[in-house]
Amino acid sequence: MNGPIPAAVPGAWTPATLRTGDWLLPAPSPGPAAAAAVDALLHRGPGFAVLRGLALEGRTDRECVDLCAGLVARLRAPAGGRLHRSANELLTAATAPAVHPDAPAPARPPEGDALTLPPHMDRGEGPTPPHVLALLCIRPATEGGASLLASGAALHDRLLADDPAALRELYGDFRFGRGPGFDRVRPVFRRDDATLGVHYNRYWIDRGQGETGTPHPPARRHALDAADRLLADPAIVLRLPLRRGDLLLVNNDAVLHGRTPFRDTGTLRRGYARVWSD
Repeated sequence: MNGPIPAAVPGAWTPATLRTGDWLLPAPSPGPAAAAAVDALLHRGPGFAVLRGLALEGRTDRECVDLCAGLVARLRAPAGGRLHRSANELLTAATAPAVHPDAPAPARPPEGDALTLPPHMDRGEGPTPPHVLALLCIRPATEGGASLLASGAALHDRLLADDPAALRELYGDFRFGRGPGFDRVRPVFRRDDATLGVHYNRYWIDRGQGETGTPHPPARRHALDAADRLLADPAIVLRLPLRRGDLLLVNNDAVLHGRTPFRDTGTLRRGYARVWSD
């Protein structure tokens, strides 16, 4: 089944239709019940979950990364996925714009600040995007730095209602980066039977197209701009401040994630651990 018809899936949520109980879980004792609860939220619910209350006291940043990786491995075990662990993601004003692998900010902000990270999906390092992203909040920023989440299905259906020609363009193939041994070509929206798959990352799409030496055709640029406008709309994007000890898990095939601007003061900077799982 191909083409723009309504997504008609439970994950087509907006902030107005979500309740806290739809995505919030207490920090689990990892086991089959916890893994089943997380799997249900990621694949038959809103496409994301927050596990609240992980005990981080007395742990170093490196130990927090290990805790995150170990917990994700146990929660994801029923799916038989392989685990990719990243280095500890300590995003400060000095490093955040330069090192983020998926959507770098366009310019370095004033010292102590970091710019908005628009909603996107992680491209990852392998031939296909990682299936699940996990972010453990080790230290929130002094100000700002809330997570941004958006349903890919809700984005799809708003485009269908507002600009169906743009949506049709997004069913075509786009380059998500290009180079020797690293050609990543896939559509933004795709259908596998009744399942809607989504993969959107404007930074890598623009970079991949730029590496071909030709600009986006006008209809494609219009479609990408239409998606970006909706992904700046508070009616589509959920703003979710994470607390220390919160573990956010996101279905990277269904939900876009980003971050509001943040400012750090003092010696302890905003710190997150990031884990990808297939």
